[in-house]
This record gives sequence, C-alpha cells and structure tokens, in this order.
Amino acid sequence: MNLKTNELINLKYMMKVISTATWLMLLILAGCSDASPYAEEPSAQERTITLNLDITTRAEAGEEESPDNFHLWIFNGDKLLTYINSNPSWEEVNNGKVDLKATVEAEIDATEVNAIQFYLLLNTNVTGPWGMTPANLKNLTFTLPDQPYSHDNKVPMSGEATLDIFPSQIHYDVRIDAVRCVAKLGIYCTKGNPSTNSTLTINQVTLSKVPDKGYLFEIPENSQIVYSGTMNLLSEDKKIESSYTEDMPDYSDNSWAETTTEESFEEISSPYLLENLNGEVTNTNGFLQLNGQVPSDDKRYCITLSYTLNGVGYTQNIYVSQIKRNQYSKIYIRISDAITIDTYCQVNSWTKHEMEVPAFE
Repeated sequence: MNLKTNELINLKYMMKVISTATWLMLLILAGCSDASPYAEEPSAQERTITLNLDITTRAEAGEEESPDNFHLWIFNGDKLLTYINSNPSWEEVNNGKVDLKATVEAEIDATEVNAIQFYLLLNTNVTGPWGMTPANLKNLTFTLPDQPYSHDNKVPMSGEATLDIFPSQIHYDVRIDAVRCVAKLGIYCTKGNPSTNSTLTINQVTLSKVPDKGYLFEIPENSQIVYSGTMNLLSEDKKIESSYTEDMPDYSDNSWAETTTEESFEEISSPYLLENLNGEVTNTNGFLQLNGQVPSDDKRYCITLSYTLNGVGYTQNIYVSQIKRNQYSKIYIRISDAITIDTYCQVNSWTKHEMEVPAFE
C-alpha cells in the first residue's frame, strides 16, 4: 500500500489519539469499579430484610379465645435487633383440627448477620422487655394464678426458632409454634363393682410436691425449684355412679376409645399444673406407682385420694411421674375394693376430642 508522507503522519496521530482515549476509558472504568458497591463483601453492605412470621397455637379454639400479651424478640446472638409487643389479629385455620394463627411482619437490619433467633411469649407480662437478652428470657419464671385459667389458649405460652440469613435473600417466611408452659391433668374415677348396692364417693383429692414456680422456657439445669406446695383438686364430695369391669389397657396401648372412658369414668378434676420432670417413665410402671407412704425426699407429683367405699373411708397415694409442659395427661382410676385400685394414664394431644401420642411436636 502506498501512502504519502502526510497520510502516514495523520494515521500515526489517529492511532495515538485512539490509544490515549483507550487508556482514559480504562482509567475511568477502574475508577467506577472502585466506587461500585458490588465490589464490597456482601456481609459489609447495609441490608434490610423483611420477615413474615406465622405464629400458631396448634390448639382447638375459636377466635374469641385468642392469646393475649404478645411479646416477640429477635436477636443476633446477644444483640437485640427488634422487639414487637402489639397484639396481632388471630384467625382460625383448619388443619384437620382448628388452629389459631397470627401473621406478623417485621423489617430488621441484617448487616453482617448470618443467623437470627426468635423468642416468643404469650399470655404473660414482661418487665423491661427492651433490656432482655436470651439468657434473661430463659430464666423468666411464673406461678399459677389464684383463679384457674379461663381457657387452654389463655395459659402462658412460649416459642423459639432460628433462621439462617443469606446474602442473596431479602424476604423470609418463618413459622413459630407457641408451646404451652404448663401441663394439664385430668383425673377420672369409676367403680369396679357394677352393683347398685356398691357405693363410692370421692371425698377429697389433693396434690402434693407442687413446684413453687415454673419457667416460661425450658427448665434450666441450675434451676432452684422447691417441690413443697400442695393443691386441693376437689371442692366437694362427688358420688360415682359409673362402673367398668373390663381389662384396663396396658401401658403400651397409649390410647383408649373416648366412648369407653366417657361412659365408664367420671371426671373428678382437670387442673393446670406446673412442669415437674421428676420420676422415670418406663414400660413397667407407666406414669403411675402406688405407695402407702409419701417420702419427704421424693419430688414427684403425688395425688392423695380419699374416698368412701360402701360406707368405709380409705386413703390412697398415687405417684405421677414426669408431667411435662404442653402435655395433657389423663389418669383413670378404678376402685374395686378396699385394697384394689387399678390405674391407667394416657397422654393426649391438647384438644377437646382427639387423642394422640405424643402430645405436641
């Protein structure tokens, strides 16, 4: 190719201009790259995430029996991210039985956060909620009120959950189950003799070894619970008209048809109880043991049953092992004669009609 001298000069000049422009562009891009937030580590960016929280009681109830005093803490380790105490609206959800559910939305600063923890309390008052830490919450205690709770959904409840946070996600759906902090115990009695000439009256039912306090969350290992209280479970004499002569279920059965129990046993009492984890539950003794005396150093719940059978008064002590929170136990007692008492204990789901083992998951 033949080019004149001035054309060669112009071509070199143009290449120099292009080269200079190219370097300027690279410098500009490099400067833009340094200013771009995408070059930062994701954990160093300011991030706000949205949480949709479904709170469920997993109990059969109508909206009129919704829980009260809603408290929800969200932590990153020991750092409190937010505290929510406005009572949400509860709605009925049919999942085979009617549950109550509330949905709460929260926005939190998730900068440099990899996981968050949730602590839920219902139906209880909390002093100084903004100053709480997870350790403080797990040491909160309560006592049973003088007047019984009006409904199963009005007892203290708690719940915990943990959520992993990812750099690429800003919306999360979380479910927190509200677990009752108390147990419930149904006591049912019947006669072993169906004859109308056989008479049975329950005169008094008391419960000893009652804890002086309960924990809103799980009982810590270093708890200082004193098991010295008593409760009167029967306000007046109750005459028993029903009878049951068939075999009592074995411990391994873990269920009993409602028609049988409703027709053959009469309810004596169904108190709410604080958790008492003392005693062992085995395939041999089930939940109950019969004893003539109550040792002072035994911390298991003990039912003292005073009754009149065919005009003669008797007293029996019945031990109850491991009464756990969120558990509904039913004790069936058949009194046949002066020395023969048959017992069976069944753990039920906390609903009015369904009976399942275990209680709540």
